[in-house]
Amino acid sequence: MMDVAAPRRARLADRWPTALAIVTVAFAIGLMVAVDDEAELFGPSVAVMAGIYMLAYVLGRPWTAWLAFPVMSTVMSVLQVLHRLDVTWADPFVGIVVVVVLLWLAAIARRRFTDVDTFSLQTAGMVVFAVITLVCAAVTPRLGVAVAGVGFLAHGLWDAYHFKVGKVVHRSWSEFCAVIDVPTGIALLVVALL
Repeated sequence: MMDVAAPRRARLADRWPTALAIVTVAFAIGLMVAVDDEAELFGPSVAVMAGIYMLAYVLGRPWTAWLAFPVMSTVMSVLQVLHRLDVTWADPFVGIVVVVVLLWLAAIARRRFTDVDTFSLQTAGMVVFAVITLVCAAVTPRLGVAVAGVGFLAHGLWDAYHFKVGKVVHRSWSEFCAVIDVPTGIALLVVALL
């Protein structure tokens, strides 16, 4: 007799990135409820997400997106803390964009541009998400929250594309990130409207 439950359990176990992302989204929404500084917290995150992809691309190992996540999050957190301590050069919006540009330069130094299509796409993504981050800083806080929301939704599409093609980052990462980005983007837009 065949055990029908075993394949079903295996398919559910394969969705661990989604389960982890749901917990992360709950944390992000809790943060939105607890603080009144969404633009400052979530605006730079748009460039952080681009940085995670760029770091994995530089290293040429898709699984390293999982390592890039805490690295880029730590860099952003340090910039946030230094900014709150009034260290003048530590603007989190500009600082994280500079880090992403440095990662892009590292991609050039490692000759990752030989795959022209992938390099061009990663470059375009870096530019778009960096511009969204800088716009978040340049507009009013309320509009910055809305722009960050749009950035998260756009990055959700970026994740879906990368999940489909299976390049640059591991599929588990693009699944995890998409499940975070879409509801977080929607929540940011709701916060901006309220």
